[in-house]
Amino acid sequence: MRLADLFGVVFSLPEGRTNIIDIVFYIWSAGLIVGSLIPLMPEQTYWLRAWTYARLQMLALLTITALILILGYGLQNSWHLALLVAFILCAILCLRDILPFTSLGQKQVPTLNPDQGHMPLRLLVGNVLMENDRFDAMLDKIETHDPDIVFLVETDQKWADGLAVLKSRFPHTYLLPLEDFNGMLFYSKFPILKVDERYLVQDHIPSLTIDLDIGQGEPLRFYGVHPRPPRPEDDTADLDKELILIAEEAGQHASPILVTGDLNDVGWSSTTKAFLRISGLLDPRRGRGLYNSYNAKNPLVRWPLDHLFISDHFALQNVRRLDASGSDHFPLVIELGLMTDA
Repeated sequence: MRLADLFGVVFSLPEGRTNIIDIVFYIWSAGLIVGSLIPLMPEQTYWLRAWTYARLQMLALLTITALILILGYGLQNSWHLALLVAFILCAILCLRDILPFTSLGQKQVPTLNPDQGHMPLRLLVGNVLMENDRFDAMLDKIETHDPDIVFLVETDQKWADGLAVLKSRFPHTYLLPLEDFNGMLFYSKFPILKVDERYLVQDHIPSLTIDLDIGQGEPLRFYGVHPRPPRPEDDTADLDKELILIAEEAGQHASPILVTGDLNDVGWSSTTKAFLRISGLLDPRRGRGLYNSYNAKNPLVRWPLDHLFISDHFALQNVRRLDASGSDHFPLVIELGLMTDA
């Protein structure tokens, strides 16, 4: 029995209505297939980029729709069989992107061996959501996890004022509060040797390049970034230039490097893959988990937009996703070890 016929029996629908159910199902199926293939296209517009994010959601929808096809329509019809094959191929494409970020994938960053000589380094990074005013919740997180470096974005003057008490814990800071969702606050226990506040692509989108004296000879190079999210008025190719410029610079730098922030992109996108290839940096998520950091307000629509990429000077001890406390992003705490053994 067709799914439409079953609906017709259960709800006493006339024949015309059951045909509509068939049409809706086939249109929905075609949309899923097209949506699964869109990430294979060059991403030049904002609405194409959104399809790249939702690979996990697409996989779930493909699975559910395939089950509806099998149970509701059957596979005696050759078109239905072809549709099932298309669903399977699209699911494989989604899995190709997702599986490297699960325990089935290969780790890019080695797990820290506590018996090896290393300097521990803990970071807390997050997007606070500018209109959020739960400063105390962020202060509690910092008190609890005691990071060496804190980097927060979407911070305005009220956030800088609300976190002013951190001065005693972090004597070295660079604060760039802005009222346009592009603010950045940087706190460090390590002395700052040099700060470059740069506008690499757009004159209102800052990034920070900071050299820190961590007492290990070579300075630590820290890049804090927050590119614009894809929007109708922006070409995503232009927005991607910031990451590529940083990748080219980082690739020429021999000392320890951290690149972090809300990148408004996922780890499996073509841009992020190009960034890692050009820079030579590594993604601690690979082989460990997605750690979806956005959207904290909707559990059905979540993907990993906040990142930390590191040079091969480091090993990873732990990654933790904290509660959002009013933001639409979950902050992350990343515990690293800077390897000091020869």
